[in-house]
Amino acid sequence: MKRLLIAATLPIIGLAGCATTREATAEQRASCERMEQDMGLRTTHDHAAMKGMGMNPMNLSHERCQQILAQPQ
Repeated sequence: MKRLLIAATLPIIGLAGCATTREATAEQRASCERMEQDMGLRTTHDHAAMKGMGMNPMNLSHERCQQILAQPQ
């Protein structure tokens, strides 16, 4: 029973580290600023195509950019 409890909690502990917001590099911030400026102008993509699929690479990158741009410079 103890092994099962440990096996069940280890992935949760690992995921908790993923939720933390870390400081962005200057390159990451510049990339997010470019994406924000160009959004909908040259890079057409369909958010509806991935709806209902949970977290996907596009959603994760957009969420990370929102976190980066919310940080003070």
